[in-house]
Amino acid sequence: MKRTETKKVEKEILSSEPVYTIGIASKKLDISVHSLRQYEKEGLIIPFKTSTGRRIYSDLELEKIRCIKEMTQVEGLNFEGMRRIMALIPCHKIRGCSIKVKKSCKAFIDKTLPCWVIRENCSCQLPSCRDCPVYKSFAHCDDIKPLIYEAER
Repeated sequence: MKRTETKKVEKEILSSEPVYTIGIASKKLDISVHSLRQYEKEGLIIPFKTSTGRRIYSDLELEKIRCIKEMTQVEGLNFEGMRRIMALIPCHKIRGCSIKVKKSCKAFIDKTLPCWVIRENCSCQLPSCRDCPVYKSFAHCDDIKPLIYEAER
């Protein structure tokens, strides 16, 4: 490859199909079950729940958890900081909301919680926020910054 050519590296598309129990996810990520439940309670992830309430995680959630773990344990952010970063993800752009909807949307106005935590005024007809393109829009920590920058254009 010539020096002037740039190599395009495509990111792996992660599955949102729930396949890992909380115990398996905990072992794969070297994180406690308690921490996984805490991330859910804080509104940072949305694991699939079976009819009996059993939590099951997808590859997408596992990657989000890696990001959260890195940001909290290595970068020094707390849960509030993570929620505020996630609240900046431009749900109105990703979902293609009209200006009228955007102006009355609590998720657009409130910059402290991600839209999947607020859910108020959500015109989404999906069965769960974990199926929403906004929630699926990022997995890696590196995915968040471009989403926010793109919204400012």
